[in-house]
Amino acid sequence: MSVSSVPVIIKKYANRRLYDTELSAYITLENLMDMVKQDRAFVILDARTGDDITRGVLAQVMLEEETRGRAMLPVAFLRQLIRCYGDSRQGEVSDYLERMMAEFMDRQPPAVTPDGLEELGRENAAVVRQAMSLFTSLYAVERVGNRTVENLLQEIMDLRQQVAALQGSHGDAPDEKGSR
Repeated sequence: MSVSSVPVIIKKYANRRLYDTELSAYITLENLMDMVKQDRAFVILDARTGDDITRGVLAQVMLEEETRGRAMLPVAFLRQLIRCYGDSRQGEVSDYLERMMAEFMDRQPPAVTPDGLEELGRENAAVVRQAMSLFTSLYAVERVGNRTVENLLQEIMDLRQQVAALQGSHGDAPDEKGSR
């Protein structure tokens, strides 16, 4: 749901300037990008003809971002998208992309606080220490032979359970075969 359901009218003049009728001020493409990020509804009209040119101006905003080194759209995706223009399924592609992006935006990543990062770092360090001790233990078996294979296998199973528990607490648990 957008911040306001009444869209702001933005007029684009022949000199390529954008005029926000709500603010009574000229704005930039960056201002439009901010409005999008704030989920502010707006419509861009050609000042001379009154035609709705919102789609083209938004594409221009994306082009600006893509050329500023903040590229997000892979070339292969752009090529596939261009192939769909004029195709009998063009409308389906548009609907599909809109649905998929809406689903993507609705998913919220888990918030990670500085305290959470610190705790995660400690847990990762503990796992690394345990893994290193396992390698040290295996090396010691080769050299000294003071541990049995059964003891080592039990240590491995315990470590796997601990890793699975740590991953499970962060929503990244492997399945039974160890794959994700």
